[in-house]
Amino acid sequence: MIKIITHNSLQNFLAANEELLLAQESFHNLILGLAYGIRDGKVITSGPLYFSIEENGKVIACALRSNVERPFIVTQCPDYGIDQLINVLNDEKINLKAVVGEEKTSTYFKDQWTKLNNLNFKVSIHLGVYQCHKVIMPENLSSKLIQGSKEHSEIIRKYISGFFDDCFPDNKNAKEEVAILLTRHLDNKTVFLLVNEKNEVVSMDVHARSTLNGGTISLVYTPPEYRGQGFGSTVVALTAQKILDDGKKFVTLFTDLTNPTSNSIYQKVGFVKIGQNIHFDFIN
Repeated sequence: MIKIITHNSLQNFLAANEELLLAQESFHNLILGLAYGIRDGKVITSGPLYFSIEENGKVIACALRSNVERPFIVTQCPDYGIDQLINVLNDEKINLKAVVGEEKTSTYFKDQWTKLNNLNFKVSIHLGVYQCHKVIMPENLSSKLIQGSKEHSEIIRKYISGFFDDCFPDNKNAKEEVAILLTRHLDNKTVFLLVNEKNEVVSMDVHARSTLNGGTISLVYTPPEYRGQGFGSTVVALTAQKILDDGKKFVTLFTDLTNPTSNSIYQKVGFVKIGQNIHFDFIN
């Protein structure tokens, strides 16, 4: 028997679902890291949603939304569990902007949600989920990693904007989201820059979020004039090593599956593919 539990707080959501999420901590880094970010006050919520999906009294899946403008994140779940979750969402007249999660489950959710609500959709991004326990450091390193600070604000803003232009060219809220990410990662001291021998900032990434045992790298960006020189893989390798040196057991990142270059270069520095996620935007 399937039962959908609606939680009225993040604390209750974690109490019910943390064990499930930690059992596949690397793959669940998005929903788990977001939950920890909300708990720790690093992520501001607006209209949050917290659900558990139980079968015969045991939690088999969960779902979370931090903000009315953000995607609804679902973990892997049997179709019949998603059917019941969608019934609850519709009964409560909840509107969703998007869904993201494990490929099969997210696709099924998208199919049922768009059919019931007479919506169209588009694929925002198709993601490979990668994990690294031991970094393979690039040879002949001549660049160094530094922590971004407020003196680097303009170049960080430029590089985050470039990341959005490359990965989310249709995002109408990009300017606002860039500003939010810039402030968050400067305040949290989680933005890293790769500097070459000429003291030029040639690449960037961020330590986007943490789980109990892992850290996630995101916003990897190298401007066009510096591409093809190994700077992207180098900044990721150095940041991953820093995360491991700081006590985490593994590092995760997402790649755009339509970009064979990024999927290749991260494997060369020690990342192994562990699954696929997909993000669908809903269109009226």
